[in-house]
Amino acid sequence: MEIEEYYKILQIQPGASFEEVRQAYRHLALIWHPDRYPQNSTSQAEAEAKFKQISHAYETLRTHLSNPYPPTSPAPPTSPASPAPPAPPTPPPSPTLPLGWLTGVFLNYTLMAWMLTILKIPPWVWVFASVAWLLVTIAASEDSESGQSWLMALIIAGAIAGWVLGNEAGGLITAFVWGVVGIGLGAIAGSETPSKGIIGLLAVMGIAAIAGLIAGTRRGNWLSSIFGGGFGAMMGLMLGMILDAMFRSKAKLGTGSLFGFVLGAWIGAWIGAGKKAMMRVIEGMPPEVIIAAWGAIAVVAGVVAQMVAGEKLLTSYNGFYTFLILAITSSLGLSFGWWLAQ
Repeated sequence: MEIEEYYKILQIQPGASFEEVRQAYRHLALIWHPDRYPQNSTSQAEAEAKFKQISHAYETLRTHLSNPYPPTSPAPPTSPASPAPPAPPTPPPSPTLPLGWLTGVFLNYTLMAWMLTILKIPPWVWVFASVAWLLVTIAASEDSESGQSWLMALIIAGAIAGWVLGNEAGGLITAFVWGVVGIGLGAIAGSETPSKGIIGLLAVMGIAAIAGLIAGTRRGNWLSSIFGGGFGAMMGLMLGMILDAMFRSKAKLGTGSLFGFVLGAWIGAWIGAGKKAMMRVIEGMPPEVIIAAWGAIAVVAGVVAQMVAGEKLLTSYNGFYTFLILAITSSLGLSFGWWLAQ
C-alpha cells in the first residue's frame, strides 16, 4: 500500500507532520476503540477492524517519518553502468524539552499548593491530592493515545477542583456535591460524549450544583431547588420546541430546545431554592471563595499542562525519563507553593 493511502486512512493530507499524524490517530482511536461498543456485537467487530486499520496506518507513518529513506526502497541509479548512490542517513532527533509547558506545570502546581495551605485545607485532602498528582504524572508518562489517560486525569482534576471550591463556598455538603459535579465535567472534557448527552449532563449538574450550594449554606430549600430545576427543564424544553417549530428547525431537538432545556433547568433550580435565597448565599460567601476559585482553575490548568508536556516529552524520551521530568517539575512547584504560604 502506498504511503498516501495511510494518510487517507487517518483522514489527513499527505505530507502532514508527525504531530498532525499523532493527533489524527488519537482522535480516531478514541472514536473507534472497541471498548466503547457493546460486547460481542456487530458494531464492536467493525470497530475492532477499523481500530486495527488506523493503528497499522499510524505505526507505518511513524516509521516512515522517522526514517524516510528505508533500505528496501533504494534510489534509482544515475546510469545503467553505475550503482545506486546510498541513501543519506537520517540523524536521530535531538531530545527537546517543552520548556513553556513545563513552566506552566510548575506555576500551576505552585498556585495550587499555595491555595491549599492558605485555606487550611484538611490534611486528608493533601493526601488525596498527592496520590492524584502521582497518578496523573504516571498517566502523562504513558504513551496512551486512546485518550484514557486524559480522561482519568481530567476526572481527578475535576474532583479536586470541585471539592476545594465547594468546601469554601458552602462547607462539606457542597464540597461533596461539587466534587461529583467536577467529576462529570472532567468526564465530558476527556471523552467523545455526544452533544445531546452533554446537554443532559450540564442540566443535571447545574441543578445539583445549585441544590448542593443551598444545602451546604442552609439558606434555602435544596429539595425545592431540585424539583424546580426539573420543572424548569421541562418548561424550557417545551418553549424551545415551540421556537424551533416557528423557525422550522429540521432536527427533532433543535438549538432552541437544547438551549431552553439547560437554561430552564438552571433558572428553575435558582427560583425553587426560595425567594432571594441564592442572593443571600452569594452575599454571605467569604473572600476565601475567590482564592479557592483560582486554585480550582490552577488544578485543572496544571493537569492539562502536565498531560501536554508528557506527550511532547515522549517524542524525545522514554516513559521513565518523562515521568522523572514531570515528577521533579510538579513536586518543585508543590514545594515552592507550600514554602510561599508559610
